Amino acid sequence: MNQEPKKKSRGLLDFLRQRGKGWLLVGGVVLGALLLVLGSGFGESSAVDESENDLALQATQTLKDYRTELEKRLEKLCDAVDGVGGAHVLVTLECGYRTVYTTNGDGDPAVVGTGSNQQPLYKTLQPPVVAGVAVVCNGGDRAHVQYVLTELIATALGIPSNRVCVTGK
Repeated sequence: MNQEPKKKSRGLLDFLRQRGKGWLLVGGVVLGALLLVLGSGFGESSAVDESENDLALQATQTLKDYRTELEKRLEKLCDAVDGVGGAHVLVTLECGYRTVYTTNGDGDPAVVGTGSNQQPLYKTLQPPVVAGVAVVCNGGDRAHVQYVLTELIATALGIPSNRVCVTGK
């Protein structure tokens, strides 16, 4: 009776060896181990990638919202000018928001904390810089309207007038 359990436990291995399918068992064990190792590694990195993607998406959405709001405000401003109607405005930005840090007397960033807990002292957050503005509107093909809108937008945004283009529909 003691030999029967040994035969049964060895029976499966012997059966696979006799059939030439022992490599299936070994391959299955190796594949299972690889899936465990690779699966746990991918789970952690994808969580980090997702958080980085979320931050990038938030930053992109914030810039898009800023640009869209600026375009709407400029469209209302242009439509308020005599001889202009149905203005469509496109704003291009040079970069995103910039963080400005406080500096010490040497021009280096001022820090708070000691050792590895040092952090630069935050001063302000600057909005994106406008690279250029394009306006398409009724009446935009007239020289006087182009001049007025160019100066209006350049003054409102604090950009040079050569960064503003106005044309008619």
